[in-house]
Amino acid sequence: MEGSEIRNDSKKTEAAAKTDKQKGGFFKALKAEFHRVIWPEKDSVIKETTAVVVVTVLLGVVIALLDFVIRFGIDKIVQIG
Repeated sequence: MEGSEIRNDSKKTEAAAKTDKQKGGFFKALKAEFHRVIWPEKDSVIKETTAVVVVTVLLGVVIALLDFVIRFGIDKIVQIG
């Protein structure tokens, strides 16, 4: 029974969306959707951005160090051979 209710609701939603598009209500629907979005607070955005930048820099340093060590090792092997 729930499945049929969900299908009926989705059909109503699709029909409403088509009606909105026909009436030029796309931007009204878009604006309404933006009002429904739960936007993060400024503090959490700053913390998450800082974490991403720090991890990116650290990974860059680790990759650079690995590159240096591998290149140094290969140069030594080539000199021996």
